[in-house]
Amino acid sequence: MKRNFLYLAVITAIALMVLVFVPEYDTPEGDLRDTLLLPDIAGRINEVDRVEIVIAGNTVLASMFKSDAGWQLQQMAGYHADWRKLQSLLAAVAQARVVAVKTNKPEYYARLGVEDIALETASSVLLNISIGELTSGILIGNRVRGTRGQYVRFQDQAASAEIDRKLDVSRELLGWVDSAIIDINASEVAEVEIIHPQGERIMVMRISADQIDFDLVGLPADREIKSSWAVNSLGSVFSMLDMESVRADDDFNWEEAVRMRLLMFSGVEIIADLIESEDLYLLRLQATHPAADVLNKPAFSNVASAEQQDINKRAEKDIAARVASINQKAAGWVYAISKQKYDAMAAKPEDLLKPLETP
Repeated sequence: MKRNFLYLAVITAIALMVLVFVPEYDTPEGDLRDTLLLPDIAGRINEVDRVEIVIAGNTVLASMFKSDAGWQLQQMAGYHADWRKLQSLLAAVAQARVVAVKTNKPEYYARLGVEDIALETASSVLLNISIGELTSGILIGNRVRGTRGQYVRFQDQAASAEIDRKLDVSRELLGWVDSAIIDINASEVAEVEIIHPQGERIMVMRISADQIDFDLVGLPADREIKSSWAVNSLGSVFSMLDMESVRADDDFNWEEAVRMRLLMFSGVEIIADLIESEDLYLLRLQATHPAADVLNKPAFSNVASAEQQDINKRAEKDIAARVASINQKAAGWVYAISKQKYDAMAAKPEDLLKPLETP
């Protein structure tokens, strides 16, 4: 008898938990299960020309628009949006299918994370996708526990839904910009030179890519380098260099800039100017290929064999494409970088040398 009473108590407790914790909903007309989330846009996803991310308080976080120059981010003066991330999101939206219809009662929205975006406390993110005048607004909610799905709700509808995949929507502005400035592996670097406006200068170099360590040019006879790492680190300053923000190069004064010149074994030369302004560490870049003029001179062409000339032309084409790619991305822009990266690029000779011994 006691055992039966215990079972009954457990069953009653479970029933009460279901009533309390499972949102009620009224199924709208028609069965939406196993249908595309956005059927009107899914077949035209390549025509999408604007994407907007809105967070709590109806705050527009990021507005991205498609132009002849590609996808641009309005909040960063029209700089390049992160196309890979945006492309992945649009593909997921186009393929997303409704698994189940959920609550249409506002008092339960917070449990799914699909509250009205106008609320200052909303945990939802509003994703607006536009094709011309057609805009679909989807409130992105919480992940569904134990599945790959996610809760969503159309902004203009009461019913929420569970879809069969996650929609990766960043809540940070930097998450929507192409934050990678440049990426040059140290193995590609032949020379690095740093020139300060007051005349201090550093140059490190390698004769070939097989040489492991860079040599510090002009090392004083009575001084020693701090470490090989300190010298070699200059060769990797452009490796996976990311920005913290970006703005147009309009009103900055570069007269007192520190200049850094990096020469690659391929002949590509990168010039970087560095300044501090308003507690920001700023950088602008330009790429060139000085050796191209030498290769194109008639005297050089006459000496080289036809096979060598063909090799030179193909190499020059590849190098020109890399130079153009860097300049197309960086021309006219100023990047804010971390203080750590700035200090490495603006190093002075004493930063590479052991301290003088005091008598």
